Amino acid sequence: MGQWTGFFIFFSLVTSIYSAAHYYLYTWFVRSAEPPKILRRIAGGAFVLLVFSFPVSRILSWRDFNSFTYLLMLVSSVWMGLVLYLFILALASDLFTILLVIFRLKSWLLGKAPLRAKRHLFVGILFATALIGGFSLYEARNIGISKLEIPLAGLPPELDGLTIAQISDFHFGVLNNTPKLEKVVTLANSLNADLIFITGDWVDESVAHMEDMAEPLRKLRAKLGVYAITGNHDYYAGVNRATGIMEGAGITVLRNELKVLPGGLQLLGIDDPTGVRRMGEKGEDFISLIAKVDPSKPSILLYHQPIQFERTARAGIGLQLSGHTHGGQLYPIIHISKQIYPWTPGLHRLGKSFLYVSKGTGTWGPPMRFLAPPEIVHIKLISRNG
Repeated sequence: MGQWTGFFIFFSLVTSIYSAAHYYLYTWFVRSAEPPKILRRIAGGAFVLLVFSFPVSRILSWRDFNSFTYLLMLVSSVWMGLVLYLFILALASDLFTILLVIFRLKSWLLGKAPLRAKRHLFVGILFATALIGGFSLYEARNIGISKLEIPLAGLPPELDGLTIAQISDFHFGVLNNTPKLEKVVTLANSLNADLIFITGDWVDESVAHMEDMAEPLRKLRAKLGVYAITGNHDYYAGVNRATGIMEGAGITVLRNELKVLPGGLQLLGIDDPTGVRRMGEKGEDFISLIAKVDPSKPSILLYHQPIQFERTARAGIGLQLSGHTHGGQLYPIIHISKQIYPWTPGLHRLGKSFLYVSKGTGTWGPPMRFLAPPEIVHIKLISRNG
């Protein structure tokens, strides 16, 4: 499947689901508020515009970056997040009403003024959606530091206490822009880590101002270097352009490569499988790549998606660092994510091997997070003599 065929199918699917959600919300609005005809027409027109505002803003961002593009992207993206919770709450209210009808309690609960009661519920749902939206915007802007210690098999005593800062899924673009990236860089540098790893999706889909990220990234500092791998969005953005910007900023991008760092620490970076599955690239086999690692020596695998951990552990790799899922980003999406990626955000262990799945620092789509706070991961490696 070619790049544009896959993109068209994905775009059509998402747009269809998004349109269906808006149609349902429009009918719910009419049933709940019983507005006059003029308000129905205004709401219908607004919903049609809002459905198409997000894809239009994405297309515009590929060609140009200006205040109009930013404003359209901001409004359409925030609305996308609000739609999720408005849909959930509206659906819950409809299901509740159905139960009242089934048990013949509707007239008892709504009393003698059913329209007023329905409108009060309607306003309450709007208010609750606004509260969730406000909190989600706040949570997305407050990046925390997740600290943990990991006993890495084979780590020699001279590397005991080696520290790593993991940055994942920033999605540089119109909303996750230069000022936000500078904040992430400053926060990562404050950890004084020996190594900084960027585990994919450092950019969003292709944007006109992608080169602007080079200057902040150039300020990243780590004693033993800054390393990065590709994520699926880096392919959507144009992987050669994206990796070229990173390398120009002094970051080593590992593309199916093994580097041996001081002390014999093996660092393996593997391209995201998106390059093979959707972009038609000829990638190396995952099994043959991890076979390059000497299991008797300490090793770390950077792999964007939290998959293949069982194979990683069988190969004797001590630590796999991944991201991709954003911790669901907007609860309850995490429960859908778990069906695709069973290795959830956080630390996991199989035998002597560990996997850490980062929630990421940025956002995709809505610039919002709900019960999935962004993070930079600060890892201290401990020598336990294998």
